[in-house]
Amino acid sequence: MIRPTVVSLFSGIGGIDLAFQQAGFEIIWANESDKSACITYRNNFDENILIEADILTVNEKKIPKADVLIAGFPCQSFSIMGYQRGFKDARGNLFFEIARVAEEIKPRIIFLENVKNLIYHDDGRTFITIFNTLAELGYCVKYDIENACTHGNIPQDRSRTFIVAFSDYDMLREFKFPEEVALTTTIDDIINRSIGRDNRYYYSVDSKYYPSLNKNIPDKTGIYQSNIIGVYREKKFMDA
Repeated sequence: MIRPTVVSLFSGIGGIDLAFQQAGFEIIWANESDKSACITYRNNFDENILIEADILTVNEKKIPKADVLIAGFPCQSFSIMGYQRGFKDARGNLFFEIARVAEEIKPRIIFLENVKNLIYHDDGRTFITIFNTLAELGYCVKYDIENACTHGNIPQDRSRTFIVAFSDYDMLREFKFPEEVALTTTIDDIINRSIGRDNRYYYSVDSKYYPSLNKNIPDKTGIYQSNIIGVYREKKFMDA
């Protein structure tokens, strides 16, 4: 049986690549610039398929043709955790390297992943640029925000924007994002709150985060998230 082929950009340690491999696809070429990530990638995949180089230096004409082009392109420029400089940031402009490669190898499908905020960044103008760029290359586009924790009880609140572009409109019509799976496990099924752990797992009164956490966590029955936005209770992990 001939397996559909995949070219992978911004491969990291191969998380997206692994998913496609497990689904029956064959990774035939990958690119990553981070040395540490490349070590892990080569440990998990055939080391001969990985090109360790800055994508800006890669000649697109030397990339093999493939059925699918996948890319979890850099998200720092669009994330609410960063400065949100978007296309003004060199990392934000790396999306256009995906377009450069796609124009050359002409995959039937393009699969892209980025942070949830990609859709909302710059009042939607960033996403419109991405959408229109793919459309200009001849692709029909579907997109959605999916959370890892609602697709198989994965213990992580990780919402991401997924973009799937097809060269064939019939494929677009047939494609559906996976339905959510109801949570059946709560945090208390995993953590025994009555057992204390090593002190390194707790914030001390000397921590710069302690005042904010102490003020905004009113009880010991929940699970909370702290980020640049503030401290808030994660209800979805408490009630299955």
